[in-house]
Amino acid sequence: MLRHSQHLSLKQSHIVILLKYILVASSLSAFIVLLLAGLGAWLGLDRLIQLDRHIQDMFYLHSQSRQSLLPYTSFITALGSFKISAFVAIGMALLCFVQRRPTTTLYGYVICISFAMMWILNTLLKEIFRRSRPELDHLLVVHGYSFPSGHAMISMGFYGMLFVIWTMEWKKRGILGRWIPVSCSILFILLIGLSRIMLGVHYPTDVLAGFSSGFVWILCWIQGMKHFR
Repeated sequence: MLRHSQHLSLKQSHIVILLKYILVASSLSAFIVLLLAGLGAWLGLDRLIQLDRHIQDMFYLHSQSRQSLLPYTSFITALGSFKISAFVAIGMALLCFVQRRPTTTLYGYVICISFAMMWILNTLLKEIFRRSRPELDHLLVVHGYSFPSGHAMISMGFYGMLFVIWTMEWKKRGILGRWIPVSCSILFILLIGLSRIMLGVHYPTDVLAGFSSGFVWILCWIQGMKHFR
């Protein structure tokens, strides 16, 4: 009876920690976007637009030679879509839960939370700022507002969390075991963000804000998961 009570109390304490970090990480992730928006307003809209256009001129697929990259760019950007990321979240969470170990169960909850909260936060933030999409030919069909980029947030905050878990599981394999997932995560996340600029559906500053929000989310949860060890 005592063991059962202690086990139940431990589970309750874990729930409290999860709820605490959902609140903290969500607040800080939203705050960094608000902070960047404030910085942009301080710099001035004209200067911000010039910066966006300068970067767009380098990466947007407006030339015939770069149009050949469209199939690859479309594939990469699709990985950050709601449907595919939801499929990945469900699959990875189930894979964690079926192992029935405390650590993998925690990973499963964090994966689900990261997926859900990145999309919820992004939807709320877009409704606050209501920034229009770039005035370019969009090379794929898009809906909704532009700032911050949902694909950038999900690639950093959700997929980035998967890579963090991978790194944590491989950390005992030495330097190579740590740097393989880190290198893969940097490349994967950057490609998804860059694809949104190349397709003309987001300003570079949209992607920067999305990355920043997702990165803050990851930092918070890295600290949060230490409480379960």
